Amino acid sequence: MAINTLQHNEQGADQVKASHYIRVILALALSGLAELASLFFIQPLLPILAVEYDVPVSQVSIILSAETALLAIGLLFTGTLSDHYGRKKLIIVSLLLGGALTLLCPLVQSWAMLVVLRAVIGLALSGIAAAATAYISEEVAPVVAGVVTGYFVFGNSMGGMSGRVIASQLIEYTSINNIFYGFAVSLIAVAVLVKFLLPASKNFTPTTTLNVLRVVKGAADHFKNRKLALAFVISFIIFGVFTSLYNYLAFFLKAEPFNISPANAGLISISFALSFFTAPQAGRLSAKYGSMNVLRILFLLMATGMLLTLASNVVVFIVGAVIFTGCFFGCHSIGLSWVSKNATHARGQAVALYLFFYYMGGSVIGFVNGFVFHLTGWQGMTGFIVVLLAIGVVVASYLSASENQSLPVPAESVK
Repeated sequence: MAINTLQHNEQGADQVKASHYIRVILALALSGLAELASLFFIQPLLPILAVEYDVPVSQVSIILSAETALLAIGLLFTGTLSDHYGRKKLIIVSLLLGGALTLLCPLVQSWAMLVVLRAVIGLALSGIAAAATAYISEEVAPVVAGVVTGYFVFGNSMGGMSGRVIASQLIEYTSINNIFYGFAVSLIAVAVLVKFLLPASKNFTPTTTLNVLRVVKGAADHFKNRKLALAFVISFIIFGVFTSLYNYLAFFLKAEPFNISPANAGLISISFALSFFTAPQAGRLSAKYGSMNVLRILFLLMATGMLLTLASNVVVFIVGAVIFTGCFFGCHSIGLSWVSKNATHARGQAVALYLFFYYMGGSVIGFVNGFVFHLTGWQGMTGFIVVLLAIGVVVASYLSASENQSLPVPAESVK
């Protein structure tokens, strides 16, 4: 009788734990989805914006670079804010602010003001990623933290996909202003869902003050950790090459020999759905073979995929873009988990620094590749991206040496 009662209690505890993790995954995935959708729906519209606002092709991506640059800069502060005020609170406030500011976009008439407002939106949404990743590291068991992080990255990828695909299709039937309104409402709705879905933190200990000197010193200490400093280099490369591909893909495909409309080119973003498999699977393989060993392979596969886009056959081009995209999400999942695992203090700030370099890479490399694409074409941009990925392989190889010295034995299952 006692044994049956014990077994029943254990099953009940397992069900409660599973329900808890499901709520965490849903809330964080939705917040990431809303964030990335509201930021990157503008990307497939770049060819149209270039015409409507009479902006040169080499410079139109400044609107996306402004978003990601301010998002990156904001992460320098929002990671620390999450360490002080709490993870859940910062996620909700970021979503509400982003929604309110997006509602103002239809009221803006000039290109310069639209760029500025989109940059401020990037700043407002900067609190989500750092707070979410820190929440996972504190509230989720280490043995499944990599997988949960993978599903958060999946939410991000679905946001990036849905934002790009929905906007690229809607622009044929409605105005850009109506698209702005739609994404603003989605941000506010997700803020409400997160309020009720995401369990309150149990292991969070707030920092006592927001002393600026303390923040600067804490950041400097992270750079002294070689495992983190080199991970920041990797993050800069990861999003930089990814943003470059999708910034100029529509421009390239609408020309000879493809003649594909921006709306149809935007459908390639459906490949973001691969992150449902690649991001969590990267976490599982990392636990078994080592994070940097897996990352090195993914970088090589991304380079292979990018080289395939040089083919004049549209099917081969799409295959290359899909390989590149699927591996990208695996790389990002590994990078986030690596920083959370190797930070010795102020984990929220460490993750924020990783994401600062991640989004700054998208801003800087994405913008620079506008000039590379304009001057040397797709071939020149492909060569630049492959060189950056090769640098990533070298850095990952260096980090794998230190990782292999203390690689933990992976757990076979979670009880």
